Amino acid sequence: MKKYLLSIGIALLATSVFAQQKSSQFVLIIRSKGDIRASPETIKINIAHWTAWMTDLGRHGKIAAGYRFPTEGTTIIKADGDAKPGAYIANGELVSSFLIINAADLNEAKQIAAKCPTFELGGTVEVRAVQNTATN
Repeated sequence: MKKYLLSIGIALLATSVFAQQKSSQFVLIIRSKGDIRASPETIKINIAHWTAWMTDLGRHGKIAAGYRFPTEGTTIIKADGDAKPGAYIANGELVSSFLIINAADLNEAKQIAAKCPTFELGGTVEVRAVQNTATN
């Protein structure tokens, strides 16, 4: 699992060279199964699909940023600092990464998300518009 997520992270970083800013941005919140059970060959093929997909997004100026999360982490449960070790997993899924993409509108963002290789291993993608709240 760690090697799989590391490979996705490398693909994300490798394609960030092609990043471009546009006025309409969307975030793709990518969730993966917490316990991926696939053969090494299936994982290898999926990594190749990730690399191809990310490269294509970069070539077409569709990726603005991308980040991958390690499986290690801490989940804060209460404001007093009560915490439990590990990433938050709901319904057997954890947020494994997210991309900020450039798209003309929500329909184009959904078309881009529909090609995400996470679906091959039972993952999901949530699409949301990004609102820049930074002040100049």
